[in-house]
Amino acid sequence: MPTVTIKPSGKTQVAAEGSILIDAIIAAGEPIEVKCNRDAKCESCHVFILEGKKSLAKMGRPESEKLDSMVGVASKSRLACQCVLGTENVTVELLGALSG
Repeated sequence: MPTVTIKPSGKTQVAAEGSILIDAIIAAGEPIEVKCNRDAKCESCHVFILEGKKSLAKMGRPESEKLDSMVGVASKSRLACQCVLGTENVTVELLGALSG
């Protein structure tokens, strides 16, 4: 089972393979919003994947299209509500923590 490490807090959460990244972030007690019912239609769960990106399921079309329309997106950007965890550990950076 993969461990999700959350930056900048350093909290960790063990999650089941096949579970959704945002659920691990919420289980760790981190403040992250789900505004669009996990439909990849908002930006509230935009995160950077710092490690373990290849372990995540490939990005689907709705997520890709949403990221294409956003400002501040980088190659490590994902929507946490769309990330299906694989077998490897993942380190994620919560971007809301940086916006002050």
